[in-house]
Amino acid sequence: MTLNQSGIETAARNALKMMHDSGFGISGSVEVTVDPDLPFMGYSTQRKGGNVIVVAGKAVETGMIEGLLIHELCHIYRTEQKHPSHNGKLLDRVGLHLIHEYELTEDYQIQLVQQAVNHIQDLYADDLSFRVFQKNSVFGAEQAFEFFLDWISDAPTDSKSTRARWLNAQTMLNNCFAISNLTRHGIPDINGQAEDKTQAFLSKTDSTMQEEFQWFRNLMTNLKDNPSIEQFEKDLTEYLTRAIKLAKTKPQLLSQRQQQSTS
Repeated sequence: MTLNQSGIETAARNALKMMHDSGFGISGSVEVTVDPDLPFMGYSTQRKGGNVIVVAGKAVETGMIEGLLIHELCHIYRTEQKHPSHNGKLLDRVGLHLIHEYELTEDYQIQLVQQAVNHIQDLYADDLSFRVFQKNSVFGAEQAFEFFLDWISDAPTDSKSTRARWLNAQTMLNNCFAISNLTRHGIPDINGQAEDKTQAFLSKTDSTMQEEFQWFRNLMTNLKDNPSIEQFEKDLTEYLTRAIKLAKTKPQLLSQRQQQSTS
């Protein structure tokens, strides 16, 4: 399915109406543009005092454009409502402080911090998105399951390099985000596929990553809807600190029993 500009504008109007009817009306202007070369589904930002949603060319062709637009509109709504998770100054302050403190200079190190923040923002946006989806019969449970299942990787990068450790920490956070989202919204894990892929990944890592995964899963699954700025900053700092420390930790050898289970 390929949408022309008229089709995209119609999808945007529909998404805005569904947001409004669900109690999440957007007060500012919204422009939607398509970037055919964008490597991920889309993002929202502010330009010249208005809101802009940029969607990937491949996203337009999936048939899920309204769902994507609703998700991005929920980011905009969170920003307009001054939710701590979308407080740019707070996020920059915490993130840049930790990047400086831990002397992170490589692109893959910075990406882990950015990705970790994005996961928290996406979880808070999805808390609203799924309320809109359910009210308007958009993006059903089975479709959502398949979407998040695709997020989960069952195999870490097989390398002893420093960079590989950081990439595997990113993958672990991706997996954690996806399976936590399923839990937060009561989306059935069909035949346990998401859990199986998650555990398959962990079984090929080390004991430190396995233990930390449980901490991150608990945090993402149980995020409170309206934390104070002070509490959110405290929790975000601990979350990012643990992610950085995990990526910087040399892998612990698997026990003999674990090695046998993965052979």
